[in-house]
Amino acid sequence: MKTNPWTLSVLLLLAGPLGADPDWHVEYPDSFCVVEGSTATIPCSFTLPAGRRVERVVWCTNDEFCRRLVFNVYDSSSVRAYRRFRYLGDRVGNCTLKIIKTVKRDTAMYRFLFQANGRGYPGRIGVIVKVTDGEDVKVRSSITDHVVKEGGQVTLTCTSACSFHQLDVHWYRNGHALSETGPALHLSNLTNNNTGNYTCSLDSSGQKTSAPWSLLVGEDEGRFGWRLTVSVVLKVLWAVFLLLLAGLVFAKRSAPGPEHETVYSEVVG
Repeated sequence: MKTNPWTLSVLLLLAGPLGADPDWHVEYPDSFCVVEGSTATIPCSFTLPAGRRVERVVWCTNDEFCRRLVFNVYDSSSVRAYRRFRYLGDRVGNCTLKIIKTVKRDTAMYRFLFQANGRGYPGRIGVIVKVTDGEDVKVRSSITDHVVKEGGQVTLTCTSACSFHQLDVHWYRNGHALSETGPALHLSNLTNNNTGNYTCSLDSSGQKTSAPWSLLVGEDEGRFGWRLTVSVVLKVLWAVFLLLLAGLVFAKRSAPGPEHETVYSEVVG
């Protein structure tokens, strides 16, 4: 009896899960939330028996066995590529997937499958990815006051209704992009240059941007007191100098000139 190639493929895929072999395993989170327009990464790892060589890796949506007839966001055996989905893994044990600039239709159940020596194994539990509007992006601070002394530190965190695990976050000060990225922005050894309005965004275009959080870096009290003392001393010295200069000028003007001495001599003679 002839076996349909498609049926044979499904049977090979079933061989992994039904075998319940602990050496065949895929590990990733159950679910997480993604803000529309952001870039998210699905962490993933897999194991297989020693001596096996991985021939094919696949990421698919809403399908238990990642068959070729369904929408596969990544397939190492296909020349068709989807630019927004990038495979960051390998064929050894890393199966991480990156989704760039997520849209609402990316909401789905994502599943990873790998094939080795004619045997296929899809992850038993897929990753449920939910894409939301993310309109409540906010900046939270590690301090309650917006004023920090010079030399101090503060940590700003970008938050949303979604978890920011594995999300790309961009930071701005007064509208200018900072080199730092990630959910948390650590600022230390603060100076007046750090003063400004800080915002965070979930994509490089800045469409999902938080309300600004203002930071004011003030002078250290000890340093300010020293500067004040020096300033007072300089002002006092300047005042003394001006008084001495005025006294010399007045004394010079009050002294008798040569004409007065001549007239005095003629009268005496």
